[in-house]
Amino acid sequence: MPDLDCVVIGYNEGDFNDYRLMCERSGPDSPEWQIYRKEHLEIDGRPMPWMDVLSTLRNRATGRSDHYHVGEVFNLASLYLANFLRRHGIRTDAVSLFGAEQRRLAELLTRGPAVVAITTTFYVNILSVIPVVEFVRHHAPGAHIVIGGPLIDNLCLDGITDEVQDLLHGMGADSYVRESQGEHALAELCRAVMAREALGGVSNLITCPDGGDWVANRRQPEANGLDACAIEWSAFTPEQIGATAQTRTARSCAFKCSFCDYPTRAGALTTASVETVRTELRAMAELGVRNLVFVDDTFNVPPRRFKELCRMMIEEDLGITWYSYFRCSNARDEETFDLAAASGCRGVFLGIESGDMDILANMNKLAQDSQYRAGIARLKERGITTFASIIVGFPGENERTMRNTIDFVNETAPTFWRAQPWWGNPRSPVYRSKELYGIEGAAYDWSHATMDSREAARWCDTMFDRVTESVWLPLYDFDFWSLPYLDGKGLGVDQLVPLLRISRDLMRERDGAGPDPVRLAALGDQLAKGVAALDLAPARFSYAS
Repeated sequence: MPDLDCVVIGYNEGDFNDYRLMCERSGPDSPEWQIYRKEHLEIDGRPMPWMDVLSTLRNRATGRSDHYHVGEVFNLASLYLANFLRRHGIRTDAVSLFGAEQRRLAELLTRGPAVVAITTTFYVNILSVIPVVEFVRHHAPGAHIVIGGPLIDNLCLDGITDEVQDLLHGMGADSYVRESQGEHALAELCRAVMAREALGGVSNLITCPDGGDWVANRRQPEANGLDACAIEWSAFTPEQIGATAQTRTARSCAFKCSFCDYPTRAGALTTASVETVRTELRAMAELGVRNLVFVDDTFNVPPRRFKELCRMMIEEDLGITWYSYFRCSNARDEETFDLAAASGCRGVFLGIESGDMDILANMNKLAQDSQYRAGIARLKERGITTFASIIVGFPGENERTMRNTIDFVNETAPTFWRAQPWWGNPRSPVYRSKELYGIEGAAYDWSHATMDSREAARWCDTMFDRVTESVWLPLYDFDFWSLPYLDGKGLGVDQLVPLLRISRDLMRERDGAGPDPVRLAALGDQLAKGVAALDLAPARFSYAS
C-alpha cells in the first residue's frame, strides 16, 4: 500500500548550455546576450555559471565532487506546500532542487504518491518544467501531475487562449492550479485524486477532461492566513534544512512601482504576527539554522512592525544572522538601523533601480536620492552588506540619467551591485501610459521615446566598465541570495569580494576589443589559487550523484 500521498518538487535550474544557446539566438546586441556574458566564466573552454566555477576549481583542489548550489537552501515554495498538506492530513515529502536530487526523487516516487506537484516560482517559460514532467512520468506513470505557481498564474492572466492551450499541452501535466496562492486547491486536488473522485469540483483547477481543450473550474480566491500556515520546522530534519534557511513573514508588497504587477496579483499586504515569527525562529535554531533569509518583498515595512521583529530577535538571542530585502526610504531614523544590526542583520537587497530622480519618479518608487544615500551609508557604518539592484532603460532613460546612476553607484559604493535591462511587462502599471512614453514591444524587445532594449544592453556594459567602487554580482544560480548560503559553508563576504573582483576582471578582459591570452591565463590562475585556499564545508549535493 502506498505510504506517501504527494511529492512536491521545487526548482529545476535547467541546463546552462541550453540557456547559452537561447541567448546566442537572441543576437549579439540583445539584452539576453549581454546578461549571459556577465554571468559566466570559462574553464578549459567550457562556459559555466559562477557557482559551477567555484565547484569545479574547488574539486580540483580537494579531489571531491561537491556541487555547490544555492538550491541547497531548501526551496521555500516546496517546503511551504509540504507543510501545508501535512497539516491537512496528506502524507507529503518534498524535493528542493530537481537536477541535484533525482536519485532521492526517484526513491520518493517508488512510494506510490497519488499526486506529484511541481512548483514554478522562478520560471519565466515552460522549458524548465518539461524535463521534470518527463522524469515523473518515467518513474511514476500512475501519478497525477499538477503544476501551479507564478508561471501558470501569469500564463492564464488573459484566460485560456489558444496559445495557452498549446503551452498547457506542451508541459504535459494532468492539471494546473490557477491561483496566486493555491494551497487549498492543491489539498482539494489530492483528496479528490486519492478518493478517485471527479476533479470538476476542485476550485481554481484547470483540467482536460476529454483530452481535447483545457477547461477552467470555478475561480475562488484564496486567503490563507500566514499565522495558520506557519511552517512546523520540527517536522523536518537538520540534514534537510542545513545551516541556511528561508522563511516569510508577509505576503505581497505595500508599494505600487510602475514596472511591477506583483501587488496586483498577490493582493493586499498580509503579515504574520511577531509571535508566529518567534515560534518559527526558535524551531529553526533547534534545527541548527545559523543564517536566515526573510523573503518578504519589503521586510522593513511597516516600520513599526519591523522594529518589533528586531526587538523580538534581540530578546531571543538565538545566534541567527539574517538577510532580507530592505527599503531605504522607509528607514527614517537611526533606531531602525541600530535595531537591524543588533538583531543580526548581515546583508540587505536594495531595490535602488536608478540613481536619477526623474527615473525614480517615472517608476513611482516614492524614494528620494538623499534617502538612498543616507540609508546605504548607515547600513555600511554598521557592517551590513549591501547589494544595489539597478534597472537600465526604463521609460525616460537617456544618457544623462544613466550617467547619474553610474555616479550614484560609485559615490555610495554598496558592497555589491548589478544592472539589467528593463524587462517590459505589458501588465505592469507603466504600460497604461505607453502612449505617453511611446512604449512599443515588450519583454527584452522594446523601444520607447528615449531608448530601446539594445541600447539599454550597451549601457549595462558601460556600467560594468565604469562602476569601480562596488563589486559586480553574477545572476545565474547565484544572485544576492547565495551570500547567506555561502556564509553557511564558511565563505564570508570578505573572502568572496576578492574572488568576484578577479571574476569581473576576467570578464572585462575576455569581452574587450583585444583580449590578452597571457592576462586571461594569469587571472584564471589567480582565481583558482584563491578558491583552493578557501576552507569550505562540503556541499550536500554531489556531481557524482
